[in-house]
Amino acid sequence: MSRSILAAAFVVAAALPALAGAAPEAEATRFVRETRQLEVSPLQPGADDMRRWLFNWALETPDYQVIICPVLGLPETVDEETSIAPQVLAQQTFGNLAYQITEGSDGEELDRQLAGVESALKAYAVFMKADPSLKIPGVDHLATLKKAGTLRAHVAAVIEEKCGADAPRETLSQSLDAEDAAPSDLTVFLGDFLRGTSVVYPMQVGQWQAVDERRYDDVLGGASVRFERPGDKTGWIDLYFYPAGVQEPAQRREAAEGEREALLDARREQMASERDMSPLQSMVVPVASLGPGGPARVDANVLDFGYSHEGTAYSSVMVFAIDRMYAIKLRYSVEATAASREQARREAETFFKALLPGVEITSFGSCGGVPAADQLRLRMGCVGADPQLPVVGEGQRELRFEYPAVHDAAGQ
Repeated sequence: MSRSILAAAFVVAAALPALAGAAPEAEATRFVRETRQLEVSPLQPGADDMRRWLFNWALETPDYQVIICPVLGLPETVDEETSIAPQVLAQQTFGNLAYQITEGSDGEELDRQLAGVESALKAYAVFMKADPSLKIPGVDHLATLKKAGTLRAHVAAVIEEKCGADAPRETLSQSLDAEDAAPSDLTVFLGDFLRGTSVVYPMQVGQWQAVDERRYDDVLGGASVRFERPGDKTGWIDLYFYPAGVQEPAQRREAAEGEREALLDARREQMASERDMSPLQSMVVPVASLGPGGPARVDANVLDFGYSHEGTAYSSVMVFAIDRMYAIKLRYSVEATAASREQARREAETFFKALLPGVEITSFGSCGGVPAADQLRLRMGCVGADPQLPVVGEGQRELRFEYPAVHDAAGQ
């Protein structure tokens, strides 16, 4: 079906309920993180759900505005079933707003627009690797200009001509109102393929004890659990669970790269240098077995860095893995006087390897229709179309996530 490019880019917005309740700082950090993830992995399972959330937040936040300026050279109308132009335009918008979150919104409009274009170009390059037949001449031209070092001058000229002081300007909400976009009937990952999940985790891992649990209001946010050592206030571990979809190994690495970029954006001003954050390194961690084959393992990625907060220096570590359609992310921060980066990294890796075999993740939905062989190969953890009551033993706690069907969410 043909639509205007703007309507096609944001037609899915009405499929999710309005945002409410979560702390603005947490939402802004999540916005940047998911924008970076979509730059490196725009085709990952669940990408459409991420775009829905990002768009809703961009539309509803009172703190930032995105001026819609036609700097990408996209066609005015597209066939939304065959064109990637809507996703590229959406990425431009997300990149613009993510720049405002990390760098501030008081600078030049050119810097904001350029950040959006560069974000879109990163995602476009991934689309082209997957299917070169989807190329968009206008975006190819921008990629050439970027390689030549003349992209900024080109964007400045377009802004001056089409979005300058004498040209009419529209914000994202004004432009979308003019389009009168309608909800999409696309079947989405959350609410259909994945309708709900039970995560059962141990409340003690070695000397570490779970002391707090936080659920996020947006459906992609999942939940986090804080672990501390009794009597020790020098360090803490935050463990995050949130839906990531069915991912092949290459996609998992891309998701980890997106996490690193988001973390770098969040901590850049508190670090001595960007180079102070280590590259991602691979590790293998044991996980719960899904069949009679004995212990299982999945790949994970780890990094470490140092930062300062309110005059105190910290060693910090991130460990990231995807298992049974969920991202499992560990963030460990400890005062540098108590543990060096190397020591903190060893502690985080030890915790992660001890934790994961005791974590049970079971989901239900149309994922139950996937053949059993693929279920095992991809470690989906889907028990069928309907939920099953999990076993929660002594010293364990359950996190339960439910995802309403698209038509249910749209009617709220």
